[in-house]
Amino acid sequence: MNNHIAGVKIAIVAAVMAMSAMPLFADNSKLPMNDFLQLARRRNQIATYAKLHGKLQHRRRGAAVVSMPVYFGVIIHPDRVIGQLVLAKDEGYMLGQAVNSGLTSVVPMKKAGQGNKLSYVGVRASDLTMSFLFCKPEKEFSSEIVGGVVSCRVFLLDDPVHKEKIKVWISTDQAFPLQAEFFRYGEEKAYRVLEAGGFTQKNDLYYVRKIRIEGPGWRTRIDFDADSAEVNVVKKGEHPNIIIKLEK
Repeated sequence: MNNHIAGVKIAIVAAVMAMSAMPLFADNSKLPMNDFLQLARRRNQIATYAKLHGKLQHRRRGAAVVSMPVYFGVIIHPDRVIGQLVLAKDEGYMLGQAVNSGLTSVVPMKKAGQGNKLSYVGVRASDLTMSFLFCKPEKEFSSEIVGGVVSCRVFLLDDPVHKEKIKVWISTDQAFPLQAEFFRYGEEKAYRVLEAGGFTQKNDLYYVRKIRIEGPGWRTRIDFDADSAEVNVVKKGEHPNIIIKLEK
């Protein structure tokens, strides 16, 4: 994985997850585990939003490559996140997450004959919200260098419903999650891996343009378009419309 992280000015939007401009500790490597994770979970004290259009490509062993447009819209409030995920312009989901929650609610939008592309391509709403950061920490491993460049602190987290463990690599300097491995309870081999990259700045906000997710025999890549991306602070009295209509 090849990631380069620029300095944070106002926020980082990892698809949906916003990070505030909270000053970072002089040496994050010395912060206690829970304090460091709080940095990684930090929220803005002001609302921000993003409207991201892109392309999703899914490869599965023995099957044809599947490509489709993808849209992700989100508003990150200090206490909650609301968003919309649309695949192939005709399959949509409304997303929600309360602050400090390790769970993301997913509500399919009403549409007759809607399939289940989201499940087929292996994407979860929590991959975009990165809600796994709010899972209970169990332990910290030795630090590692990711991509030969970025020093990361590494943690093992336990999801709220106790179905899986998540091993996450978080950049030491910026406290930003770069990689996560998902393990079913009682298993030692990860069955899902997520990587984030392509950190891009717009209006003093940083967002992730590239997300890669893979499992046994399949992998999915999401690339958001930088030119059409709308990423900004929600101004007072403004109500950004992040919801798009589904095609029939």
